This record gives sequence, C-alpha cells and structure tokens, in this order.
Amino acid sequence: MLPSAFLRVSSRRLPLHAVQRAGARRMSSSPREPSRHAQFYTEFAAGMIPVAILGSTVYLGLRTWQQYLAHERFLEEAQARVQELETEVTALRQQLQNGAQDSTPGIGRSGEKKSGWWPW
Repeated sequence: MLPSAFLRVSSRRLPLHAVQRAGARRMSSSPREPSRHAQFYTEFAAGMIPVAILGSTVYLGLRTWQQYLAHERFLEEAQARVQELETEVTALRQQLQNGAQDSTPGIGRSGEKKSGWWPW
C-alpha cells in the first residue's frame, strides 16, 4: 500500500485533459483529420525510403569498386617494384661473380698503394 502522503490530493486542481486516461480521451474525441505535417510525412517519407536505400546501395557499390581498383593498382606497382629490385639484385650478383673471376688468387694487392689521406 502507498503511504497516505502519496494519496493526498493537491489543493491545486489539475486540468481535465491531464486527469483523463489516454484511452478515455481517444474514445471521447471525434475522429479528426491528421495535421498537415503528419499528412506530408506519411505521403512523402514512404516514397523516400526506397530512394534512400537505392542511393546508399549505389554509393557503397561504387566505393567498394573504387577500393578494389586502388588495391589492384597498388599490387601492380608493388609487383613492378619487386621486378625492378630482382633485376638489380641479379645484375649485382653477376657483377660480383665477374669481379671475383677477374682477380687472380696468386697475386695479392699488397704491393699497390692505397689512396687516401691516412699515411699507412
């Protein structure tokens, strides 16, 4: 049970619409036409939902396609760079092998004077 303090009626009178229950209010009121704003939103909002869905779908499709093409371009550029570096590595290995074959192991370079600013 509620304490008697909650059950006391205030000295201030409430308006009739605040006292009536929502169901009783709806039953007693006469059917009236909806407001112009409600009519506007019921007519046009229903038509805008498919447009919004279609626009979102097209946007997301184009965005996904753009990301796919950007990724493809990145992969092509990376593959070209890898090929370029592999060619450079092959050329350097051949140069290293040719340099090792040209020098004879019996003759050393100790007799040649090194160029540089250090005296030894």
